[in-house]
Amino acid sequence: MSISKEGESTVVLSFNSGTDMDFAALEVREKFSKIKNQLPKEIEKPVIAQFQQGDVPVVIVAATSDKRTTEDIRKVVDASIKEDLKRVNGVANVEVAGGRERKILVDVDQVKLASYDIPIDEVTSVLGANNLNLLSGQVERTEDRYLVRVIGEFENVEQIKNMALRRTREGSVIRVKNVATVKDSYLEPSEFSRLNVRPVVTLYVQKESTKNTITVARDLMEQIEHLKGILPKDMRLVVTSNQAEFIKKAIDNMQSSILQGVILIILVFFLFLFRMNKTGLLAVFAAVVVTLLFKGWILVVIFAALTTLLLIVKKFRQIIIVTLPIPVSVIGTFIFMRNAGLTVNVMTLFGLALGVGMLVDNSIVVFENILKKREAHQSLTNAAVHGSQEMFLVIVASTATNVIVFLPMVFLGQELQKLYSGMALTIVVSLLVSMVCALSLVPMMCSRPRLSVTSAQSAGEEKEESWIKHFSKIERRLLFQSIRFRKNVLIICAGILIVSIFLISRLGLEYLGSTEQNKFTAFVEMPTGARLDISDKAVKKVEELARAIPEVKNVTSRIEPWSSKVYVELVPSSQRKRSVNDVIESLRQETGKIHPAFIYFQQEEQVGTKEVIIEVFGYNYDKLREVAIAIANRMEGVKGLSDTKIRMREGRPEMQILVDKKKTAKFGMTVSEVANQIHGQMRGFRATVFHTEGKEVETISRLDEKYRKTFKDLHRIILTTKDGDPVLLDQVANFKFGLGPSEIWRKDKNRMIQVSANIGKIPLSKVVNLLKDSLKSVPLPEDYFFRFGGDYPLLVKSGQQMRLMIIFVLVLVYLVLASLFESFAQPLLIMVAVPLALVGAVAALYIGPHSVGIGALLGMMMLAGIVVNHSIMLVDRINYYTQKKAWSPIRAAIFANRDRLRPILMTMSTTVLGLVPMAIDRTEGANLWSPLALTVIGGVVSSTILTLMVTPAFYIISQDILQFFGKKPRH
Repeated sequence: MSISKEGESTVVLSFNSGTDMDFAALEVREKFSKIKNQLPKEIEKPVIAQFQQGDVPVVIVAATSDKRTTEDIRKVVDASIKEDLKRVNGVANVEVAGGRERKILVDVDQVKLASYDIPIDEVTSVLGANNLNLLSGQVERTEDRYLVRVIGEFENVEQIKNMALRRTREGSVIRVKNVATVKDSYLEPSEFSRLNVRPVVTLYVQKESTKNTITVARDLMEQIEHLKGILPKDMRLVVTSNQAEFIKKAIDNMQSSILQGVILIILVFFLFLFRMNKTGLLAVFAAVVVTLLFKGWILVVIFAALTTLLLIVKKFRQIIIVTLPIPVSVIGTFIFMRNAGLTVNVMTLFGLALGVGMLVDNSIVVFENILKKREAHQSLTNAAVHGSQEMFLVIVASTATNVIVFLPMVFLGQELQKLYSGMALTIVVSLLVSMVCALSLVPMMCSRPRLSVTSAQSAGEEKEESWIKHFSKIERRLLFQSIRFRKNVLIICAGILIVSIFLISRLGLEYLGSTEQNKFTAFVEMPTGARLDISDKAVKKVEELARAIPEVKNVTSRIEPWSSKVYVELVPSSQRKRSVNDVIESLRQETGKIHPAFIYFQQEEQVGTKEVIIEVFGYNYDKLREVAIAIANRMEGVKGLSDTKIRMREGRPEMQILVDKKKTAKFGMTVSEVANQIHGQMRGFRATVFHTEGKEVETISRLDEKYRKTFKDLHRIILTTKDGDPVLLDQVANFKFGLGPSEIWRKDKNRMIQVSANIGKIPLSKVVNLLKDSLKSVPLPEDYFFRFGGDYPLLVKSGQQMRLMIIFVLVLVYLVLASLFESFAQPLLIMVAVPLALVGAVAALYIGPHSVGIGALLGMMMLAGIVVNHSIMLVDRINYYTQKKAWSPIRAAIFANRDRLRPILMTMSTTVLGLVPMAIDRTEGANLWSPLALTVIGGVVSSTILTLMVTPAFYIISQDILQFFGKKPRH
């Protein structure tokens, strides 16, 4: 894609996943070098960097001083600060705004120049030809060899002034100072920069797209601190934005979520393994509430207190057995990450936080079975060995189904792979380590007298007096009814599934949930052609309104003639009551009164967007504009959309010079020569580079401002023929007012205009569906078309991939279960839990409320592997009773349900509570993991409750079917 506008062109190249970007950058530079000579010689050195134009700067730093002007500050910035920051590893580009760049200006007097019959391009060429140091060869003298160098660079401005241009017929020398004013000065201001309404020079630092944000930002901050120590004492560097802060906060929140999850899991074991009086129950519930409400040192205190309690009180040491796989698995995962080259980031920590509740599931199942063996008066060693052996199939099957759901992630798109692959790997590795712990470490520890249950009078009997006994009675009554009316249960489940599918279709789809930060940007768009001072007045009004908002911390502005930006930073979310959206809405109401500016707002986001974008393609810009306006009008009528904008400026008013080729031919001139001479006199050419104080300063030659300011001046511009004869411009050209394109957008070589709007809280898919209906009647010229851009193509592609992945996961789960249970039918019984999970997942998303984004779809995919664990335990136990004891299916189902009730409730509780901190997280970046966690919680809860009722009923129905067809049921 390319964007061209006055004084600037940007070409964006997108590469396939896995491309070596360093090598690609070298190839681009090589290709560019081949066409460099075809470009105008006065262009600045092109920037070829690995970043996108729309990327948010990783760091924004303002240079300010109480004593210096912005021009003086700019000198220091250009001389050292900019280059020092560009040398930091991972930095792609550094843009500087504010102040004016130093230039040597050669302002030519048109009248004097014409009196000597000297064209302005001769001034330019003479200055360039007389300013060089050139290595010319070498000579020998005795035994030494000397290089020969011609020294001819200008050493000061006086030498430029005294440079000879021509010699008259009388023999006198015409020097530059005779026809021009030479001064060490600045170009006219093209932009301003302010921090909290104070003029500053601002540096916008872009990082390479493939580099780690935290690493680059850390190195930048170290360099900035170093610069603070060597800069003049009256200068200060103020960091106004640091993208790494958002990521660091997200990592801190994720670490807190992991600790919260571990604490909640420990508290769950107190409820399930020991009889609790009212005081104990209140203490546990109080600890749960405090854990969920607070973070920081309070969590550390609670964790330390619980750990001390487990170590001191002997009967509580059983909890150590079932929770030990958590630290072991985490350590094992970190070892794997180190060897695999994975970094500790938000998503890898998310994987650990997501899996922390599941890490103890296998341990619970093994520990519970060993406990039953001890209650049957087996010895410590026999109970540990037999108890773990009996659960081997269950553990392997459960872990296998949990792990294989992440295999299809290799088929995800590039962006989703980058985002979620680290999460998937950490979950897989931690679960595999926890399985090994459950089958080895847990039995070993249970065989130790100091840790194990030593008599039936301890935990075994205490639990029968606990609340779970009363819950078991209620659950058993429901189970009897479920078995008795099992056909009705089948019909009800089918109905619930249909309703869930219908409800999920109404939620709406989105790509990646946008991540709210404490920052947003106000874009101040002025009519095309507006002067810089007019834009500045509008921006000052926006700054005043923004600074009057109590939640605002800093306001940084970048003012340009037509399009300006006001970067607004808010205080942390913990210190304000209003959300970023609320602050934006209040500011929008006030800025709507600023005319003729069009002001819209955009939040800074790490992933995802809050925009719907329509791309209109065609050739003629007038027709494209008509179509874009029609689309924008329809978008403004859609409820919930705001800040509708056409990303193409109106044509800029211009004076068009129509060169008469017949007239130019009479003077022996071409259109190209006329255009170049006008360009050299109006905008000026870079004559040469002046070296001073170790710096390069461009020397610009052009007409003095008094000869190029008005339309009348334009008519009186003097051209020079090849013979040196003067010709007035209006002798060879006509003039007319017109409009010229201010920007040209292209995508895949086609001209394009973008129309966009902020979508707020409406799911992207719903917005697109509304717009599709609304835009059907928009008339389109032949060969003109529009399509939805931005996140929507990624949403469609990823949605299709996710649906295929879910089907693939279900097939994989079935194949694994079929191989482990050596049956084609029983895996279907086990997988009944999957549609039952959909009920809770949909309900959780509605309660959230969240749209069905990629995170929610990943959560549903994970449920396919997680929720079958409880069915595996039930079916495995039913098989034990029907095959080993030859019980009837009904009796086997009832007793299997009784045996597995407590471990099922425990594993459900640990999985759910381990995810609760992430599900209720409302901090910055939470939209990345909150929908996924909420989906898994809802699915696990509904599946667990319904599985206890439905799986036994379905098992008996399957036996009834076998009996109906004359096959012998299992018993």
